[in-house]
Order: sequence, then C-alpha cells, then structure tokens
Amino acid sequence: MTDQLQDSPSGFVRAGQSVIRFLRRMNAPAYPATEPAWTQGMTMAAVMIVFVILLLHPYDEWLSRTLSSHGRLREARHLTDIGLSQWYLIPAFAVAVCLIGIDWWGLARTRRVQFGLIYSQATFAFWAIALSGIFTNIAKFLIGRARPKFIDTLGPNAFSPFVSGYDFASFPSGHSTTMGAVGAVLALWFPRWRIAIILATMFIAFTRILVRAHYPTDVVAGYSVGFLLTVALARFLSGRRTAFVSDGRFWPKIRFRDNFW
Repeated sequence: MTDQLQDSPSGFVRAGQSVIRFLRRMNAPAYPATEPAWTQGMTMAAVMIVFVILLLHPYDEWLSRTLSSHGRLREARHLTDIGLSQWYLIPAFAVAVCLIGIDWWGLARTRRVQFGLIYSQATFAFWAIALSGIFTNIAKFLIGRARPKFIDTLGPNAFSPFVSGYDFASFPSGHSTTMGAVGAVLALWFPRWRIAIILATMFIAFTRILVRAHYPTDVVAGYSVGFLLTVALARFLSGRRTAFVSDGRFWPKIRFRDNFW
C-alpha cells in the first residue's frame, strides 16, 4: 500500500498532465465532418449587429438621457452589478483548480463522469467569459469612447483611442459582454430555458444604460461579442469532442462521457 502511494503522482503532477492533454486536444485538428466553429450564419448575424449599431448610434444621446431619467426603470439599477465578471470567473476558476489535480482514474466510473462534467463545464465557462472580456477590453482601448457621464460636455461622439482608464472605455460594454457570455453558457446548459435566459441576461445588460455607464450601442455591441464568442468556443470544443458534442445544429450539446481529454 505504501509503495502504491509513493508511485502515485502528486496532485501538481496530475494537474500538469491534465493541462498538457488539454492543450494537445485544443491543438489537434477537428474531427472529420465537424461543423466549423464560426458559421456563415454567425457572420451574417455579426454584419446585422453592426448595421443595427450604425442605425442606433444617432439616437444614443436621446435614449441615454430618456432611459436613465425614467423613474420606474431606475428601480432596476441595483441589478447592474450582476454583470460583473468576477461573480462568474472566480467560482469557475476555483472549481476547475479543485478538480484538475484529482486522481481521475482512481475514481469509480460514475463519479469520474460527474466530476469530469463539472470540471469541463467550469473550465469552459471560465474561458468563455475571460476570452470575451479580453476581446472587449482590447476594443475599449483601441476605440476609446467617452462614457455617458461626459454627455453634457463631450457629447456621445467623443473618442480618444489608446487612452487607458475608465472614462474612455465605453464601447463595447464590459458588463454586457459578460452577460452575453453568461447568457450563452446558460443557454447551452439549459436548452429548455434558452429564450428566457437570453431575455433575462439582455435585460441585465440593459441596466448599464440606466446607470449612465454606457450608451445603447455599447450594450448591443458588448452583449453580441460575449454571446457569439461563447457559442463559437463551444462549437470549437465540440469539434474536438471536449466538453461538447455536435449533432449538426447551431447549438452543440454537453458531452457526458468520461473520456474528457
């Protein structure tokens, strides 16, 4: 028994091995006849979103002033912090770290399937929110749109690219990006509630207008980025049969088998 314990790799070694296997799977080509991660329909959706943003932009100032001053809508302001990314990144990261170093093959198959499902989906949720957030933060820095709090002095068309900080980081909305990613993650996990989930996360993103943290176009752009990138990541993983599997439809399904890597 002592010899077996000595020969068993430590949690750090098992964690490193898991990471290596994961990276190899990500670097491997997709399985034959797998749907692409980014589809033509997603490209068309992105083009339509850009078109909507261009149409909505002339009304940014009026909508921002009207919605942020509406008495009944202001009651929903307390919901806006639900869009903070740390509410989702920290738990997902904690779950993944706790599970990555366990001895998978020392577990019973049923328990291995359960833990593997939790680990794979926690890892997916973490990277979906993190990657979309990184994309948005880069876009914020490159675009440098002034926040609505400067609407009376600078107006809605003030841009200062390559300026770091909060004041010129309005487009796209980071909270809305998080909500778009969370909405897509939950829609993948709970397909029966997909429409309700998307509408609820859209509403939470909408509250960023009520607190005058973002213009409507910022919210539309942010939510779209988080949503589309998350679905694309799920489709990418399904092509490598990791965390998800594809049946040829737009939404991949959760993978429940135990050979996760």
